[in-house]
Amino acid sequence: MRRLIPLQISTANPDNLVELERMARHLELGGLLGYPTETVYGLGAVALPGGIEALLALKGRGDDKPFLVLLPNAGREATDGLEWSLLARTLAERHWPGPLTLVLSDIAGRYPKGVRNPLGGVAVRVSSNPFVKALMQFWRKPLLSTSANMPGEDPARTLDEMKLAVEGRPGLDRLWIADGGPLTASEPSTIVDCTASVPKLVRKGKIPFEGLVEVESELCD
Repeated sequence: MRRLIPLQISTANPDNLVELERMARHLELGGLLGYPTETVYGLGAVALPGGIEALLALKGRGDDKPFLVLLPNAGREATDGLEWSLLARTLAERHWPGPLTLVLSDIAGRYPKGVRNPLGGVAVRVSSNPFVKALMQFWRKPLLSTSANMPGEDPARTLDEMKLAVEGRPGLDRLWIADGGPLTASEPSTIVDCTASVPKLVRKGKIPFEGLVEVESELCD
């Protein structure tokens, strides 16, 4: 029987400021973090080449599929270097924090390979999960984000499923897990590509695309 490498596990308490500060410091030092999101348990790291490499190894996948980036907020400082259309900005104002991921052009080349897609787009979101929101008050930087489950496997919605998902993967000695308890099954975030003049649905999700298109019609009236 395979054995799990001991992991540092803490309660995902958004009110525990000391623990949140420790987790932010852990990320700053190159650590990996497992944490609850609105839908499943996710994995995160600093949005730099070292963090991307470590997360790819832990996730067990190639670099052909860029990682999503969680932003601390939708402010100008947090989104510096990304190109915002009027539609994208309006969608963010209406649905962030929340289950809407926007693909924006990284015109400044701020993000490395593994985050930028071949056309220079970066998928970004502001999470509405209480723990993630609290963590971002200390982290205040882009955070890589991907589901904890390996490609083709069911998503992890409990701590035990989270641990089993990463069992035997490289980098467990750098992984801390924030235990958010069992998570309720929910649709993933809707992903909309806003890099072109016409928005494109990349993935169906919790927010109906039809409603997002209606926003574009409003702006054109």
